[in-house]
Amino acid sequence: MLAEHLQAVPADRRDTAALIAGDLVVTYAGLATRVHELSVRWRSLAGLRVGLALNEPTEFVPAAAALEALRCHVFLAGRRSPREIMELADRLQWNVILWNLIDSPQIHSASAVPVDIDSHSEGIVTMLTSGTTGRPKAANHTWATLASPVRRDPRYERNRWMCAYPLNLYAGTQVMLQALLNWSTLVTPSSLDPTTVAKTMRAASVTHASGTPTFWRQLLLLAPYEELCACRLEQITMGGEAVTQGLLDQLSGLFPQTRLVHIYASTELGRLFSVTDKREGFPAEWLDQSQEKGIELRIVESELLARSHNAMLGYDPRAAGDSGQLTAAALDGWVATGDLVERHGDRVLFQGRKTDVINVGGRKVMPSTVETVLREATGVGDVRVYGKSSSLVGQLVAADIVLARGSDEHAVRGEINRIARGRLAQHEVPRLLRVVKSIAQNGAMKVVRSEAE
Repeated sequence: MLAEHLQAVPADRRDTAALIAGDLVVTYAGLATRVHELSVRWRSLAGLRVGLALNEPTEFVPAAAALEALRCHVFLAGRRSPREIMELADRLQWNVILWNLIDSPQIHSASAVPVDIDSHSEGIVTMLTSGTTGRPKAANHTWATLASPVRRDPRYERNRWMCAYPLNLYAGTQVMLQALLNWSTLVTPSSLDPTTVAKTMRAASVTHASGTPTFWRQLLLLAPYEELCACRLEQITMGGEAVTQGLLDQLSGLFPQTRLVHIYASTELGRLFSVTDKREGFPAEWLDQSQEKGIELRIVESELLARSHNAMLGYDPRAAGDSGQLTAAALDGWVATGDLVERHGDRVLFQGRKTDVINVGGRKVMPSTVETVLREATGVGDVRVYGKSSSLVGQLVAADIVLARGSDEHAVRGEINRIARGRLAQHEVPRLLRVVKSIAQNGAMKVVRSEAE
């Protein structure tokens, strides 16, 4: 699907930029040529299990398309250390590892061509979950199933999509496919430094930009204000974490004419829904009738469950230790998402991940609840709340604070203490408070909830 699409470039799009990665520009004609060259050079890899250890978009995109043309079972490994790559190669039984587009593929295992690909008319593409609570799981998709949520329209050709997600993750593949399948331009900044990102959006005339809420908070806090104001964004897309009303209001204030979209999706379930009304959470009526065809939602014991036609094929059966099931599923294919929610009138609000709950002497604390309160303190630019081990009560509530520009640390600490003790229950008040330069994030640009080092 992907390779065939890129080999059929319309005449009027051949000289259009398909990829802008830092200072590098690749046209659709150049991308099509590269895909063809790699397909010929790698023809001996047809049908094999291939680990794709490429990070640069100008290498990743043509390599992924060429391997799909060869009906390979390709594993999107992403930015990992050589040691981690080799561990994955052993656990997932890769035949070959691709480290770059110059050297010959590294033979890892000379086992027979996999038979599990034969039931598919195209190759399998496997994404690895972010692994925040353990080793990553291998979720099998195809490029066709990944592309099923993509909206296509000739009007999208002029769009320029900036992606702040790694392309090997589900959110990254969605932005990539949204751009390429509409013959528009995919833009990736040379780094996620806020100043670099803001300058890239301005210089590349980005119209649509995607990233996690953590990414957008960092951008609003640290990027030069004049650079952000000069950006002419038509749409901002957020996903990977719950979007708060405070962030929506901040973005609306700076970009009043920009469409704000919160997409709820996961590697296993695919895209479930999107929210565009600039309110946190989602309409409660979607529990009875979802806005997306083939998507069903419900709440069981405060956890959101879903059924999705965009779901993965299953976990890779050769991945040692992975289950063949989707996740912890209820009857009739319902899948527990791991997200805790509460219904408030006409809205369903996200409370956080089940794995994020802090246990203070048997009393539960949701980090997101504490963060919402602390963000109201004058001088707080950003905040991360997490559990710190305690021999007395199991865990204590801890918080990392990034100061807003020009703020005095002593004054901010006093304001935090006043607001926290006035708005939070005693066991929710942070007992440990650090001022840091930036909020701890993982490779997917999500907040890290584990203990600070």
